[in-house]
Amino acid sequence: MSAIGLPQILKSNTMKTIFKTALILLVSVNFIGTLKGQESFQSPNQKSIAVMAMETSNIVQESGDIESLAALKLQSIPNVIVPRKYDVIEHFNNRNISIDNCLSTKCLVEEGRAMEVDYVLTGSVTRYGERIIIQLSLIDIEKGEIRATDQNEYYNLGSELEGMMEISMNNLFDIESDAMLKNALEKNSDLVDEQIVERINLTGPRMGIGYVGGLQGQRLMDSKSNNGYGMFPVMTQFGYQFEWQYMSAGNMQALIEFIPLISGMDQGRFIPSVTLMNGFRHSRTGWEFAFGPTFRLNQTAEGYYDDDGVWRRTEYWEKTQGGEGGSAPDNPFYVHENIDSKGDYKLNYGFTLAAGKTFKSGHLNMPINVYVTPSINGVLAGASFGFNVRKRSKNI
Repeated sequence: MSAIGLPQILKSNTMKTIFKTALILLVSVNFIGTLKGQESFQSPNQKSIAVMAMETSNIVQESGDIESLAALKLQSIPNVIVPRKYDVIEHFNNRNISIDNCLSTKCLVEEGRAMEVDYVLTGSVTRYGERIIIQLSLIDIEKGEIRATDQNEYYNLGSELEGMMEISMNNLFDIESDAMLKNALEKNSDLVDEQIVERINLTGPRMGIGYVGGLQGQRLMDSKSNNGYGMFPVMTQFGYQFEWQYMSAGNMQALIEFIPLISGMDQGRFIPSVTLMNGFRHSRTGWEFAFGPTFRLNQTAEGYYDDDGVWRRTEYWEKTQGGEGGSAPDNPFYVHENIDSKGDYKLNYGFTLAAGKTFKSGHLNMPINVYVTPSINGVLAGASFGFNVRKRSKNI
C-alpha cells in the first residue's frame, strides 16, 4: 500500500463511520421521543372520568343535554380523559341495561368498573323558584365510594347554564373560577353583573280598595240633599299599571309608573284618576316603593261646616248673613274647597306615597301595594294587587 492511498482509505472509512453513527442517533432519538410521548399519554396522574346519570328538574334542558355540557366542561380539567357520550350509551346497550335506571352509587360503580374508568361523574340540575341548584358528585370506582361533592346555588338564568356548570366543575376539582363570572351567577353573591341581571316588568291590571277619611270622607257620606253623595267612604278601584325602567344598578331598578284608575263603581260612581310615580324596586326580593303626583277629576265647591255640622256653600253665608246693604260679615267658619255633588268638575291633585312587594309563583307575578295620599281636607289610603306573566329583560 502506498503512502498516498492510506489517507484516502482512512477518509473513506471515517465517512462511513460518521454516517452510521448519525443514523443510529437519529433512530434512537425518534424512538426515545415516541416512548416519552406514550409515557406522557399514559401518565399515572391522568384519570378517566365517565359522565352518567345527570338528572334535571324544572328546567328546559334534558338529562342528555346536561351530560353533554358536563362532559364538555370536564374535558377542560387537566389530566382528565372523558369517554364519548355515545360510547357510554353503547356500553349500556351492549349490557342490556337501561341507562335511565342506573342512578344509585352501587350501579354506577359496577358500570364504571365494566367500562374500566377511574371515576364516574354524576349529579343534578334543579330549578327552585328563582334559584338554579347544581349538585355534582365524583365517585371513585376502585374504592366504590363518593370521593368529592359540590352543591352551588345560582340565579335563575337558564341562558347562563354553561357558566354555572363551569363554576361547579371547578369547585369540584378545587380550581379557582373567574371572579366576575361567579359574581354574576352565584345566588349568594352580593355583586351582580348588570348585563345579565334578570329584570321583571310588572305592567298589568290593578284592582283594590280605597278609603277616604277626614273632611272629604265626611262629604262622601253626606246625603244628596246636602250636596253630598250618600256613599260609604270605602270603594273599589280598577285600573292598569304601565311601567318603564330608566335606570338600574346591581339589583336595584328605577322605574316610571303610569297608573290610570276608576274608583267608586261599586257604589254607582265614576271617579277617574291618574297617578304618575317614580319607583324603585329590588329585583331579587321584590320590595319596592314609589312616590309621585295624583290627578283626580271631582265635583267640588267652596263651602264650610256650620255649628250644626251641616255643609254650607259660601253663597249660603252671603244670602243668610247679608244685611240691608247686602254685605255679609266675614265668615267665621273654616272655608275650604271640598267635594260637592252639585259643584263644578275640577281637576284636583295630590301627592301619593306607595310601597309593596311582588310575590312570584312560576311565571306569574303578583304585586301587592299599599298607598296613601294625604291632603289638608283628608286622606285617601288603600291597597291594591295585580298580576301578569313574567316578562324577563336584560340591561344592554
